Amino acid sequence: MNDRKKHVLLIAKQLFIDKGFHATSIQDILDVAQISKGTFYNYFPSKNECLMAILQDAYCISYLRRNELAIGKDLADPGLLAAQIEIRLTMNRQQNLLPLFETIVHSPDDELRQFVKQMHFRELAWLAKRLVNVYGEEVKPYSYDCASLLFGFIQYALNIWKSSTTEPIDTMKLVDFVMQRMEVIVPDIVKRDAHFLSQSLLEDMLTAADFSPMTREVLIESLQKFVANLPKDGSQRTLYSQFLLDELSAEQPRIYLLESVVRSFRQAFEGSEQQLQAIELSANIWGFINQSQ
Repeated sequence: MNDRKKHVLLIAKQLFIDKGFHATSIQDILDVAQISKGTFYNYFPSKNECLMAILQDAYCISYLRRNELAIGKDLADPGLLAAQIEIRLTMNRQQNLLPLFETIVHSPDDELRQFVKQMHFRELAWLAKRLVNVYGEEVKPYSYDCASLLFGFIQYALNIWKSSTTEPIDTMKLVDFVMQRMEVIVPDIVKRDAHFLSQSLLEDMLTAADFSPMTREVLIESLQKFVANLPKDGSQRTLYSQFLLDELSAEQPRIYLLESVVRSFRQAFEGSEQQLQAIELSANIWGFINQSQ
Protein backbone atom coordinates (compact mmCIF):
# COMPACT_ATOMS: atom_id res chain seq x y z
CA MET A 1 0.00 0.00 0.00
CA ASN A 2 1.53 3.32 -1.06
CA ASP A 3 1.27 6.70 0.64
CA ARG A 4 -1.53 7.93 -1.62
CA LYS A 5 -3.67 4.89 -0.94
CA LYS A 6 -2.99 5.29 2.79
CA HIS A 7 -4.09 8.92 2.51
CA VAL A 8 -7.37 7.84 0.90
CA LEU A 9 -7.91 5.31 3.71
CA LEU A 10 -7.40 7.99 6.37
CA ILE A 11 -9.81 10.36 4.62
CA ALA A 12 -12.41 7.62 4.21
CA LYS A 13 -12.10 6.53 7.84
CA GLN A 14 -12.67 10.06 9.12
CA LEU A 15 -15.70 10.51 6.85
CA PHE A 16 -17.14 7.16 7.96
CA ILE A 17 -16.76 8.22 11.60
CA ASP A 18 -18.09 11.78 11.12
CA LYS A 19 -20.98 11.12 8.73
CA GLY A 20 -21.57 7.42 9.20
CA PHE A 21 -20.57 4.68 6.77
CA HIS A 22 -23.91 4.46 4.98
CA ALA A 23 -24.30 8.25 4.73
CA THR A 24 -20.83 8.65 3.19
CA SER A 25 -20.78 8.33 -0.58
CA ILE A 26 -17.81 7.46 -2.73
CA GLN A 27 -18.14 10.96 -4.19
CA ASP A 28 -17.63 12.40 -0.68
CA ILE A 29 -14.35 10.50 -0.45
CA LEU A 30 -13.28 11.64 -3.93
CA ASP A 31 -13.99 15.29 -3.11
CA VAL A 32 -12.08 15.37 0.19
CA ALA A 33 -9.19 13.17 -0.99
CA GLN A 34 -9.04 15.04 -4.31
CA ILE A 35 -8.76 11.91 -6.41
CA SER A 36 -10.63 10.62 -9.45
CA LYS A 37 -13.21 7.85 -9.39
CA GLY A 38 -10.82 5.71 -11.42
CA THR A 39 -8.09 6.11 -8.81
CA PHE A 40 -10.47 5.10 -6.01
CA TYR A 41 -11.62 1.98 -7.83
CA ASN A 42 -8.02 1.15 -8.65
CA TYR A 43 -7.41 1.01 -4.89
CA PHE A 44 -10.73 -0.48 -3.72
CA PRO A 45 -13.36 -2.39 -5.74
CA SER A 46 -16.11 -0.93 -3.53
CA LYS A 47 -16.86 1.23 -0.50
CA ASN A 48 -17.18 -2.00 1.50
CA GLU A 49 -13.66 -3.01 0.49
CA CYS A 50 -12.39 0.40 1.60
CA LEU A 51 -13.92 -0.04 5.07
CA MET A 52 -12.58 -3.58 5.35
CA ALA A 53 -9.10 -2.33 4.40
CA ILE A 54 -9.27 0.22 7.26
CA LEU A 55 -10.14 -2.47 9.80
CA GLN A 56 -7.66 -4.98 8.37
CA ASP A 57 -4.87 -2.41 8.59
CA ALA A 58 -5.56 -1.88 12.31
CA TYR A 59 -5.78 -5.64 12.86
CA CYS A 60 -2.37 -6.19 11.23
CA ILE A 61 -0.71 -3.51 13.34
CA SER A 62 -2.10 -4.83 16.63
CA TYR A 63 -1.18 -8.39 15.59
CA LEU A 64 2.39 -7.27 14.93
CA ARG A 65 2.68 -5.39 18.22
CA ARG A 66 1.42 -8.38 20.18
CA ASN A 67 3.95 -10.70 18.59
CA GLU A 68 6.81 -8.24 18.91
CA LEU A 69 5.98 -7.67 22.58
CA ALA A 70 6.33 -11.41 23.24
CA ILE A 71 9.82 -11.78 21.71
CA GLY A 72 12.13 -13.33 24.30
CA LYS A 73 9.44 -13.41 26.99
CA ASP A 74 7.68 -16.21 28.85
CA LEU A 75 4.34 -16.95 27.16
CA ALA A 76 3.08 -18.37 30.47
CA ASP A 77 3.30 -14.93 32.11
CA PRO A 78 -0.24 -13.59 32.74
CA GLY A 79 1.18 -10.06 32.72
CA LEU A 80 2.36 -10.52 29.14
CA LEU A 81 -1.07 -11.73 28.05
CA ALA A 82 -2.71 -8.75 29.78
CA ALA A 83 -0.39 -6.35 27.94
CA GLN A 84 -1.13 -8.09 24.62
CA ILE A 85 -4.88 -7.84 25.15
CA GLU A 86 -4.55 -4.15 26.03
CA ILE A 87 -2.75 -3.46 22.74
CA ARG A 88 -5.94 -4.12 20.78
CA LEU A 89 -8.06 -2.00 23.12
CA THR A 90 -5.61 0.87 22.77
CA MET A 91 -5.59 0.50 18.98
CA ASN A 92 -9.38 0.65 18.81
CA ARG A 93 -9.42 3.77 21.00
CA GLN A 94 -6.55 5.59 19.29
CA GLN A 95 -7.95 5.01 15.80
CA ASN A 96 -11.56 5.55 16.94
CA LEU A 97 -12.60 2.23 15.41
CA LEU A 98 -15.47 1.36 17.76
CA PRO A 99 -18.04 3.50 15.87
CA LEU A 100 -17.11 1.63 12.69
CA PHE A 101 -17.52 -1.77 14.33
CA GLU A 102 -20.87 -0.70 15.79
CA THR A 103 -22.04 0.47 12.36
CA ILE A 104 -21.19 -2.88 10.82
CA VAL A 105 -22.75 -4.96 13.59
CA HIS A 106 -26.10 -3.25 12.94
CA SER A 107 -25.66 -3.18 9.16
CA PRO A 108 -27.91 -5.21 6.84
CA ASP A 109 -24.87 -5.77 4.62
CA ASP A 110 -23.97 -9.45 4.92
CA GLU A 111 -20.48 -9.01 3.43
CA LEU A 112 -19.47 -6.52 6.12
CA ARG A 113 -21.05 -8.49 8.95
CA GLN A 114 -19.28 -11.67 7.84
CA PHE A 115 -15.98 -9.79 7.70
CA VAL A 116 -16.32 -8.47 11.26
CA LYS A 117 -17.50 -11.86 12.50
CA GLN A 118 -14.36 -13.39 11.02
CA MET A 119 -12.23 -10.80 12.85
CA HIS A 120 -14.00 -11.52 16.15
CA PHE A 121 -13.47 -15.26 15.76
CA ARG A 122 -9.79 -14.75 14.93
CA GLU A 123 -9.44 -12.73 18.11
CA LEU A 124 -11.21 -15.44 20.09
CA ALA A 125 -8.98 -18.14 18.59
CA TRP A 126 -5.86 -16.13 19.45
CA LEU A 127 -6.96 -15.63 23.06
CA ALA A 128 -7.97 -19.28 23.47
CA LYS A 129 -4.48 -20.34 22.38
CA ARG A 130 -2.82 -17.82 24.70
CA LEU A 131 -4.89 -18.97 27.68
CA VAL A 132 -3.50 -22.47 27.13
CA ASN A 133 0.01 -20.95 27.16
CA VAL A 134 -0.73 -19.28 30.50
CA TYR A 135 -2.79 -21.93 32.32
CA GLY A 136 -1.48 -25.15 30.77
CA GLU A 137 -2.64 -27.87 28.40
CA GLU A 138 -5.39 -29.01 30.79
CA VAL A 139 -7.25 -25.80 29.89
CA LYS A 140 -7.33 -26.58 26.15
CA PRO A 141 -10.78 -28.30 26.10
CA TYR A 142 -12.24 -25.23 27.86
CA SER A 143 -10.14 -22.51 26.24
CA TYR A 144 -12.87 -21.05 24.02
CA ASP A 145 -15.33 -20.88 26.90
CA CYS A 146 -12.70 -19.09 28.99
CA ALA A 147 -11.78 -16.76 26.13
CA SER A 148 -15.42 -15.80 25.53
CA LEU A 149 -15.89 -15.07 29.25
CA LEU A 150 -12.77 -12.91 29.38
CA PHE A 151 -13.73 -10.88 26.33
CA GLY A 152 -17.30 -10.62 27.60
CA PHE A 153 -16.15 -9.18 30.93
CA ILE A 154 -13.98 -6.60 29.18
CA GLN A 155 -16.56 -5.60 26.57
CA TYR A 156 -19.40 -5.19 29.05
CA ALA A 157 -17.21 -3.20 31.44
CA LEU A 158 -16.25 -0.90 28.55
CA ASN A 159 -19.92 -0.41 27.64
CA ILE A 160 -20.87 0.41 31.24
CA TRP A 161 -17.99 2.87 31.57
CA LYS A 162 -18.79 4.56 28.26
CA SER A 163 -22.46 5.03 29.17
CA SER A 164 -21.72 6.25 32.71
CA THR A 165 -18.88 8.75 32.41
CA THR A 166 -16.93 10.90 29.97
CA GLU A 167 -13.65 10.20 31.76
CA PRO A 168 -11.11 8.13 29.81
CA ILE A 169 -10.88 4.54 30.97
CA ASP A 170 -7.61 2.98 32.11
CA THR A 171 -7.73 -0.08 29.85
CA MET A 172 -4.66 -1.67 31.41
CA LYS A 173 -6.27 -1.46 34.84
CA LEU A 174 -9.42 -3.06 33.42
CA VAL A 175 -7.54 -5.91 31.77
CA ASP A 176 -5.51 -6.57 34.93
CA PHE A 177 -8.73 -6.64 36.98
CA VAL A 178 -10.34 -9.17 34.63
CA MET A 179 -7.19 -11.31 34.44
CA GLN A 180 -7.13 -11.54 38.25
CA ARG A 181 -10.71 -12.84 38.19
CA MET A 182 -9.73 -15.42 35.56
CA GLU A 183 -7.18 -16.89 37.99
CA VAL A 184 -10.16 -18.17 39.99
CA ILE A 185 -12.57 -18.84 37.13
CA VAL A 186 -10.30 -20.90 34.86
CA PRO A 187 -9.27 -23.54 37.46
CA ASP A 188 -12.91 -23.81 38.56
CA ILE A 189 -14.08 -24.47 34.99
CA VAL A 190 -11.44 -27.18 34.61
CA LYS A 191 -12.29 -28.71 38.00
CA ARG A 192 -16.00 -28.87 37.19
CA ASP A 193 -15.39 -30.02 33.60
CA ALA A 194 -17.78 -27.24 32.59
CA HIS A 195 -18.57 -26.54 28.94
CA PHE A 196 -20.98 -24.09 27.37
CA LEU A 197 -19.83 -23.83 23.75
CA SER A 198 -20.57 -27.09 21.93
CA GLN A 199 -18.01 -28.86 19.75
CA SER A 200 -20.08 -28.23 16.62
CA LEU A 201 -20.28 -24.52 17.45
CA LEU A 202 -16.51 -24.39 17.96
CA GLU A 203 -15.94 -26.07 14.61
CA ASP A 204 -18.22 -23.54 12.93
CA MET A 205 -16.32 -20.67 14.59
CA LEU A 206 -12.94 -22.03 13.54
CA THR A 207 -14.17 -22.42 9.98
CA ALA A 208 -15.56 -18.88 9.97
CA ALA A 209 -12.32 -17.50 11.46
CA ASP A 210 -10.31 -18.87 8.54
CA PHE A 211 -7.13 -17.79 10.32
CA SER A 212 -4.75 -20.02 8.37
CA PRO A 213 -1.67 -17.95 7.54
CA MET A 214 -0.38 -17.31 4.05
CA THR A 215 1.43 -20.39 2.75
CA ARG A 216 5.20 -20.32 2.77
CA GLU A 217 5.29 -20.46 -1.03
CA VAL A 218 2.99 -17.47 -1.44
CA LEU A 219 4.88 -15.58 1.26
CA ILE A 220 8.19 -16.19 -0.54
CA GLU A 221 6.65 -15.01 -3.81
CA SER A 222 5.35 -11.83 -2.15
CA LEU A 223 8.76 -11.11 -0.65
CA GLN A 224 10.46 -11.72 -3.99
CA LYS A 225 8.24 -9.09 -5.64
CA PHE A 226 8.83 -6.72 -2.74
CA VAL A 227 12.63 -7.11 -2.90
CA ALA A 228 12.64 -6.75 -6.70
CA ASN A 229 11.19 -3.24 -6.37
CA LEU A 230 13.75 -2.08 -3.80
CA PRO A 231 16.88 -0.15 -4.81
CA LYS A 232 20.04 -2.26 -4.83
CA ASP A 233 21.81 0.15 -2.50
CA GLY A 234 22.86 -2.08 0.39
CA SER A 235 20.60 -0.18 2.79
CA GLN A 236 19.17 -1.76 5.93
CA ARG A 237 15.80 -1.99 4.23
CA THR A 238 17.23 -4.03 1.39
CA LEU A 239 19.41 -6.17 3.66
CA TYR A 240 16.57 -7.05 6.06
CA SER A 241 14.24 -7.84 3.17
CA GLN A 242 16.76 -10.07 1.44
CA PHE A 243 17.60 -11.84 4.70
CA LEU A 244 13.96 -12.70 5.34
CA LEU A 245 13.57 -13.93 1.78
CA ASP A 246 16.70 -16.11 2.04
CA GLU A 247 15.69 -17.52 5.43
CA LEU A 248 12.15 -18.37 4.35
CA SER A 249 13.53 -19.99 1.20
CA ALA A 250 15.88 -22.23 3.22
CA GLU A 251 15.00 -25.90 3.63
CA GLN A 252 14.60 -25.40 7.40
CA PRO A 253 13.92 -21.72 8.19
CA ARG A 254 15.35 -20.71 11.57
CA ILE A 255 12.32 -19.43 13.42
CA TYR A 256 14.32 -17.64 16.13
CA LEU A 257 16.13 -15.60 13.45
CA LEU A 258 12.87 -14.71 11.71
CA GLU A 259 11.51 -13.52 15.07
CA SER A 260 14.59 -11.39 15.64
CA VAL A 261 14.68 -9.76 12.20
CA VAL A 262 11.02 -9.25 11.28
CA ARG A 263 10.59 -6.38 13.76
CA SER A 264 13.74 -4.63 12.48
CA PHE A 265 12.44 -5.15 8.94
CA ARG A 266 9.13 -3.46 9.76
CA GLN A 267 10.80 -0.60 11.65
CA ALA A 268 13.24 0.03 8.79
CA PHE A 269 10.34 0.94 6.49
CA GLU A 270 8.56 3.29 8.91
CA GLY A 271 7.80 6.56 7.14
CA SER A 272 8.69 5.13 3.73
CA GLU A 273 6.52 4.60 0.67
CA GLN A 274 6.61 0.85 1.36
CA GLN A 275 5.59 1.13 5.04
CA LEU A 276 2.12 -0.38 4.68
CA GLN A 277 3.35 -3.17 2.44
CA ALA A 278 6.09 -3.96 4.97
CA ILE A 279 3.48 -4.13 7.74
CA GLU A 280 1.37 -6.58 5.73
CA LEU A 281 4.40 -8.74 4.96
CA SER A 282 5.50 -8.66 8.62
CA ALA A 283 2.04 -9.79 9.74
CA ASN A 284 2.15 -12.71 7.30
CA ILE A 285 5.65 -13.68 8.42
CA TRP A 286 4.42 -13.75 12.02
CA GLY A 287 1.53 -15.91 10.86
CA PHE A 288 4.07 -18.36 9.44
CA ILE A 289 6.14 -18.21 12.65
CA ASN A 290 3.14 -18.90 14.88
CA GLN A 291 1.99 -21.75 12.67
CA SER A 292 5.48 -23.30 12.80
CA GLN A 293 5.74 -23.28 16.60
